[in-house]
Amino acid sequence: MSSAVATKHIRRNSKFKVITLAKQVFSLRGITIILLISFAVLMATKSAYYMDSTRKGLHLYAVAVLPSLFPFYFCSLMLTKIGAANILSKLFEAPMKKLYHTPKESAYIMFLSVLSGYPVGASCTKELYDSCALSSEDAKTIAAFASTSGPIFMLGTVGSAIFNNVYVGIIIAISHYIAAFLNGFIYRKRKKPCELSQEKASIQNTRTDECHIDSILSESVSKSTLSMLTLGGYIVLAGLVVDTLSLIGLDTLFFTVLGSAAQPFVALVFGFVEMTRGCIECSKCNFKPLGVAMATAIISFGGLSVMFQNYSFLSKCKMKFSEVLTRKITQSLIAFALAIIFALILKKFL
Repeated sequence: MSSAVATKHIRRNSKFKVITLAKQVFSLRGITIILLISFAVLMATKSAYYMDSTRKGLHLYAVAVLPSLFPFYFCSLMLTKIGAANILSKLFEAPMKKLYHTPKESAYIMFLSVLSGYPVGASCTKELYDSCALSSEDAKTIAAFASTSGPIFMLGTVGSAIFNNVYVGIIIAISHYIAAFLNGFIYRKRKKPCELSQEKASIQNTRTDECHIDSILSESVSKSTLSMLTLGGYIVLAGLVVDTLSLIGLDTLFFTVLGSAAQPFVALVFGFVEMTRGCIECSKCNFKPLGVAMATAIISFGGLSVMFQNYSFLSKCKMKFSEVLTRKITQSLIAFALAIIFALILKKFL
């Protein structure tokens, strides 16, 4: 009798262990571990392929991204640290409070984001949050409308270089910026911003006076350099992931099943990871207005590469990754709707 009970107890324990193991394997952590191990195995077995992929990512970063972004990023840090945000934002204090219920500094962040592109808006938000000029709620609202790509990328890289059509770049840029503007209304604060407390205002006003210009310059250079290295790492990693999708034949599978109609799906999958590769695939769409609209949505979303870049800054403002993701999804949907309308109206120019 005791033997039968013991056997039953062992079976129950075994069943419990199997269920527990299954839950661990199919949990988010378990799936992530499996994917990372599989990725490592692929890199080990296809070392030449991944070395070439890494070289391409580093070349893209060194030749195209770093020269165009580093000067803007450095200038934005310098401007923030010497108190330019307070000066340049005075003209837009009333519109920002009325439209988004955010402090006047949000206009300065939006200006830098539009001028410089990803991830300057997020980094500037973090800098002003650290200096007590913004609250966490302010940062969450600002992240909805001051997270944009730069005009050089949309007009030059995507419009002229990838689509070989200047009108495409114009449609993408206009749709992208209007979408960011409208996206801010979805997440704007219910109440108007309160004035800074006396203590916080004191910190903000005296920060620049306490720092010498040489220390500000040194800190701006070091922060810019470290941030650019982090950015380069994300770009290379995104390139590796996209090339892995090609290696396992995901794009081939789409074309085998759907034929030429698969191109938008391939563009969407690749753009979800890295926006430049996604835009290249969008340019191959037979129906140009759809390709232009999808490229606009992909740029507004930014891809996981840009997403993690932004999150690396915004997480310091007590933002969750899900909050960053949600804001970019709604922005990309609005951008797609605007771009498809503009592209259909201007179809003869595409």
